[in-house]
Amino acid sequence: MSAVPPVLLIDGRSGTGKTTLASSVASALTASTVVHMDDLYPGWEGLDEGARLLVEWILTPFSERRAGEWRRWDWERSARAEAHLVPSDRPLIVEGCGSSSRASRILADTVLWLDAPVVQRTDRLIGRGDGVDWLAEWTLQEDAFIERERPDLDAGLRIEATGAADQVSSLVLDALARDEAKRWSPWLRC
Repeated sequence: MSAVPPVLLIDGRSGTGKTTLASSVASALTASTVVHMDDLYPGWEGLDEGARLLVEWILTPFSERRAGEWRRWDWERSARAEAHLVPSDRPLIVEGCGSSSRASRILADTVLWLDAPVVQRTDRLIGRGDGVDWLAEWTLQEDAFIERERPDLDAGLRIEATGAADQVSSLVLDALARDEAKRWSPWLRC
């Protein structure tokens, strides 16, 4: 395919449904690569470092039409693990808190802020079954990142994720299909 592959950043607070949405968008494309910020953060204190590594390891090479390479954070060992390549010949979807910084937004085609009420987000996090002991400390990092980087205000798309996951996905896919620059249309299956 000759079209330049676009980049979608999906940011929002924990529990808004970013991972589910990224999977839905990826399945609606003919090809794509999905990167999860959870794989970039160097532990629970690493939101800002993950945001920096996203730009350095992935988005800058991708913008230069080169493959990016990143190393997954192994949460059990608290160390970097295997390397992963990000090919530059297909759309890139990055999801997670901190994906939309000032530095990353200039390298993206579409930036999405996903939001949901705190009660709904907390219920989703509890429903995952892995505990929420980390949530208070993580929320402080989210607050600081949002205050400094303003991903909520600078996003081209803002979606309130209060409905079912398929409804949220439909809203986003409709927005991508309506993209005036037609960056997404060569890659959409529909």
